[in-house]
Amino acid sequence: MEKRESRTRYTAEQKVEILREAEQPGVTVSEVCRRRGLSPSVLYRWRAVAERGSASALQQDARKRPGKSDAEARQAAEIARLRAVIAEITAENLEMKKKI
Repeated sequence: MEKRESRTRYTAEQKVEILREAEQPGVTVSEVCRRRGLSPSVLYRWRAVAERGSASALQQDARKRPGKSDAEARQAAEIARLRAVIAEITAENLEMKKKI
């Protein structure tokens, strides 16, 4: 059984500091991410969130439900799709009953 690495939680202030560091002239995103132990995709997501709102948006991002995985999102989408199919079949059945 592999041991999972624990994730570091960053405060809004830390995120802003890291974003500012990545914006410095002559500094690359990859360099900052390596130094901080981050994935570049995380930094780019923080940048997008910051552009939409600032530090308060970053705080809300930090409070998001932890652990909501892609698998859970796919399951929720599949459940919604199946409910729509059930509703369609139910409507067809009611129409057929009316014709009898």
